[in-house]
Amino acid sequence: MKIRAYILVVVVLVLFIGSQARADSTASREYQVKAAFLYNFIKFVDWPKEKTADSNEPIIIGIIGNDPFGDAFDAIKDKQVKDRKIVINRFKGLDELEKSTEKHPQIEAIRECHLLFICRSEKQNLTETINLVKDHSVLTVGDMEGFLESGGIIRFVMEEKKVRFEINVTAAKRAKLKIRSQLLRLAKRVVEEKPSDEAKS
Repeated sequence: MKIRAYILVVVVLVLFIGSQARADSTASREYQVKAAFLYNFIKFVDWPKEKTADSNEPIIIGIIGNDPFGDAFDAIKDKQVKDRKIVINRFKGLDELEKSTEKHPQIEAIRECHLLFICRSEKQNLTETINLVKDHSVLTVGDMEGFLESGGIIRFVMEEKKVRFEINVTAAKRAKLKIRSQLLRLAKRVVEEKPSDEAKS
């Protein structure tokens, strides 16, 4: 099963990156690979029915903060996953949203995302951002230190110039998300938090 899952991931990455090879891109190769992983994560994560009740609604990937992806998502803008169209929504960081007159509609739009990538520019607001969506079944992904410890679900890490990822299964369960075993087996590290004394009481 691990080999099959690995092959699935590799095929998606090859198709994704191959389609970008001949195009000029403002995104680094690293973020092209990360964008491909985000697309693939969706295939191996199950959301609660209330989040996916309307089959006509798209799968929404949100990016909050200073977007490092450039045009890395161009290769999937016309693709579907789980028979749904993929939409990429970009949001200002929390500090800028606080100053905006459209703060509340933007926050609701963030909570409607299925997957939210939290950019490094949001490190100082990391906990607040994660708490913003924690009760809305959003798959939070980031690539900064302390991401899983702050309650994030998947963190990208670089190992020998290769993109790997770690998973916090406790945070996933808290968000009512089911991460399939194929994806868990591919993770560099799987974290399961110990219940706190407060949780036990």
